[in-house]
Amino acid sequence: MSEIEVFSSIAIGVFIAVAYPPLFRYVRKEFPPTAGLLSPWVKEILKKYGALFVFSLLTALIVLALYRNANPDAKITFWAGLAMGFGWEASVEKILFPKSSRNKTP
Repeated sequence: MSEIEVFSSIAIGVFIAVAYPPLFRYVRKEFPPTAGLLSPWVKEILKKYGALFVFSLLTALIVLALYRNANPDAKITFWAGLAMGFGWEASVEKILFPKSSRNKTP
């Protein structure tokens, strides 16, 4: 490593050593321990984001099925897959959840 990289890694280590204790105290204050295996706030996060994760996987499966139906022999690179997921998610959502069932914003 060059001197700049070594200096930067040392500076990052010092920053972590200085920032970690107050951050640790903040996290302990905001998320106190509770009885049981999981705290209520952890259960809520897992429930909420678990559903989002499952929805994302199902959407990816639908996008892949639609693409493979139209292009069965095409090679899909990582970046093409990323673009497909990003671009097609809204289309799949509009197909599955018509406008009348979505929340309307004023």
